[in-house]
Amino acid sequence: MAPETKEKTDAGQKTGRWPYELCFLRHGIAVTRGGGAFPDDSKRPLTPEGKKKMKEIAQGLLRLGFEVDWVVSSPLVRAVETSEIIADSLGRNVSMDFCDALRPGGSAEEVIAFLARHSSRRRVLIVGHEPDLSALAARLIGAGRNSNLAFKKGGCCLIAFGEFPPKTPGELIWWLTPRVLRKLA
Repeated sequence: MAPETKEKTDAGQKTGRWPYELCFLRHGIAVTRGGGAFPDDSKRPLTPEGKKKMKEIAQGLLRLGFEVDWVVSSPLVRAVETSEIIADSLGRNVSMDFCDALRPGGSAEEVIAFLARHSSRRRVLIVGHEPDLSALAARLIGAGRNSNLAFKKGGCCLIAFGEFPPKTPGELIWWLTPRVLRKLA
């Protein structure tokens, strides 16, 4: 990485000087799909271990200087619970909304359009599901459909843009696994 690029990246990460920052976070560990107490996939909550790990991940994000103006979540229970843990960890009231396009199988174009309608919110956290989340992140950095960008549960990345909706690919600032985020806590 060229020195001026690294300096710009460090400044954007620490102080939020990018005009627009979009952070992607996959929901935490949820109860097993199908049968049992949660036959409806949309109602599956985080497990106790999933909640504990998300609280540690939230602390790791805070150690990075993480701040957001707005949290946009899939309306599925496991994503909502993840969003609430992150928002609560920030220690201030953070606006939170739900976007149906963040449901599994949702449209990337609809997610981008939803965010673009609220372009005054410049530091946004999106909480969603795989494989849609990594496909959207890859698209926004110009990596293409065949890229191998996959979020583990609780994995997170930050992409910075000069404007939103973007006319050019965003810059991937960081991509962190849940284990690294928990170790930062």
